[in-house]
Amino acid sequence: MKQWMTKAAMLTAGLAVACAFALPAQAREWKTFESKKYGYSLKIPAEFTISDEDKTTNWIYQPGSAATGDSSKSKKKSFGVNIRGIGFKTEESESSSSSGDSGGLQPALGIYVNWTWMPDVDSGTMYSTNKKSDQQNIDSPDPDYKDIVDFDKKKGYDYEGNTYWYKEVDKSQGDEIHRWHIKSYGNKSAYIVGLTGTYEQFKEWGPVYEEVIKSWKLIPLEK
Repeated sequence: MKQWMTKAAMLTAGLAVACAFALPAQAREWKTFESKKYGYSLKIPAEFTISDEDKTTNWIYQPGSAATGDSSKSKKKSFGVNIRGIGFKTEESESSSSSGDSGGLQPALGIYVNWTWMPDVDSGTMYSTNKKSDQQNIDSPDPDYKDIVDFDKKKGYDYEGNTYWYKEVDKSQGDEIHRWHIKSYGNKSAYIVGLTGTYEQFKEWGPVYEEVIKSWKLIPLEK
């Protein structure tokens, strides 16, 4: 009986651990970013660091960037990270990179919001025109995109109205850059949101990025 209870306890503990790892998006820490200047709000994973708020605002996170060991003794060198033509600098520990440690730096993950002022074009027109163009690409013999989804509060989105998102097609190699996009129209403005990483990273970060996407909403521009 005692042996049976021990095995049962181990099984229960194992199930608890499995459940904990099955909900990475819900269990992680978040921070809400609200831009009254440009009229939008969204949740960002706490690991991501923001650039300056601007017409294009960027958040970046490089898994493994917290070097193991005594960071005070490790030399660091800067190198560039490029996401959609936007340059960032981050640091790599020479001790971790030279050791070949598989737990070291991974490619950078990125989230960006691009805002364009378009007061002379109706938001509904921008939405329907761009959605039609993206759908034509999806229906083409060699598409770049797939899976257009309209924002709908009944489906768990924080916002609805002239907004949709879609994915790039699957990649053949895990280290290829992969992106999901939101296109949103309102506030006399056009918004493009990009969520980027390698295709392999989307296995882990896809559910997290979906939470980011569902949190997107437009808010009134400040006067």
